[in-house]
Amino acid sequence: MAPKTSIVELIKQQIKKEESLPVLSPRALKIQNIALKEDPDLRELTRLIRLDPTLTSQVLKTANSAFYIGLGDVETIKDAVIRLGQNEIVNIIMKVLHQQNFKSANPLIRAYQNRLWSHSVTCAIGSLWTARHLSMEKLIPKSFIAGLLHDMGKLYLLTALEKILRSKTIDFKPPPQLIEKILDSLHSALGFSLLTKWNLPEQYRIIARDHHTEKYNHSDPLLLIVRLVNAVCIKMEKNDPESDLAGIISSKEADILGMTEIGVAELEIVLEDAITNKPIK
Repeated sequence: MAPKTSIVELIKQQIKKEESLPVLSPRALKIQNIALKEDPDLRELTRLIRLDPTLTSQVLKTANSAFYIGLGDVETIKDAVIRLGQNEIVNIIMKVLHQQNFKSANPLIRAYQNRLWSHSVTCAIGSLWTARHLSMEKLIPKSFIAGLLHDMGKLYLLTALEKILRSKTIDFKPPPQLIEKILDSLHSALGFSLLTKWNLPEQYRIIARDHHTEKYNHSDPLLLIVRLVNAVCIKMEKNDPESDLAGIISSKEADILGMTEIGVAELEIVLEDAITNKPIK
């Protein structure tokens, strides 16, 4: 039986209760706050990584990946940090910390979370590649994180929807088309709100809010990069054989950034590689 109140209103009511807020643990927040400083304390980060088994395993796994074959095995976090460098360590930390919120027990919600996480990581890799491709050195430390977090408003909505579906007072299973519409129409503003509650810098919050809007700051190159990469990701996810890159190549974002047709085509190849879980390099 469908609820008398619309599903959109139910979600808004659930969000107001603050029960649906995806949270980071105090330790995760502490690690994040240190990692995102202009000049993070790598010694303190190393210590905190050692205290987190998931972070430890991911850092060591990356340091010993195929990309570094021939440099010898890395057995300690200290040596891994030296090998990977500050930017790569911060990217790994942010990826591991935020992936922990994508573990719903509800099969329907988990399926959407998996798709969202795949999109987020792919967009992060594409944003990092684009910043490097355009030689925007100052943006390289921020580009992966900006791409990773731009759609976190959808995580907020999925968490709220899970609470509603778990309720014993409502017997309602929204069709996929309705869920997609809810995610697309409401996630930007909620993304800004969630990243604010997670104490993230303003630039990431603005990207979460403005990556779909018609009116946005054309002088913010990081926002332009995420908008461009996100558009290519969405085009690929639709898997429409009649769709091409023409609209993206001629977009305002590509024009302002100076992304050529060849550059956009190369970006698509990078994203295809990212989807098949190739190394982030």
